[in-house]
Amino acid sequence: MATPAVPVPSTFSRRLREDAAHAREHVLLTALLGSPFLPRVVRRLLLNAAGARAESAPGPGFSLTGDPRNLSVARGVYFNRGTTIEAIAPVTIGANAAIGMQVLIMTSHHAIDADGRWSDTATGRPVVIEDRVWIGGRATILPGAHIEHDVVVAAGAVVTGRLLAHGVYAGVPAKRIRDLAGADPATDRTATA
Repeated sequence: MATPAVPVPSTFSRRLREDAAHAREHVLLTALLGSPFLPRVVRRLLLNAAGARAESAPGPGFSLTGDPRNLSVARGVYFNRGTTIEAIAPVTIGANAAIGMQVLIMTSHHAIDADGRWSDTATGRPVVIEDRVWIGGRATILPGAHIEHDVVVAAGAVVTGRLLAHGVYAGVPAKRIRDLAGADPATDRTATA
């Protein structure tokens, strides 16, 4: 006797469910959480109620997509206006970091095969931003980036790979352009891109 076929949802119904989930995510994690009419303390409480581990509140215009449980924000973090975080994979922001205006932090990655075809299924790559990092306005932090402690990322920079401690990074992709006090030339000079 043949087993009955399991019905496969139509593309229409699958996309309709995806659209409904995105709308719910937008209302809760962007429109409400990013509202300039809410005090920061309320934004932090809402973020934690959604499942994040936040000891600091996001600024106005904040937008979060993905799973709030993937977001961890330490004490003393300052978010300027319009920060966007995509938390498909874990995003960790260390203590006393400063995130500039309209910074974008992304975790979703689409693999490309040898023939140049990209996968339509996103996989997550975690992002780590350690303590005392200052990220300038409109910088983009790409999936898998790791920014070590005491780093300055210039406005408009695109961060890939690992940025080593005690340095200033600028450009596309971001490269170390200057050492900061406390740098150890033997270990802090070379960052991977």
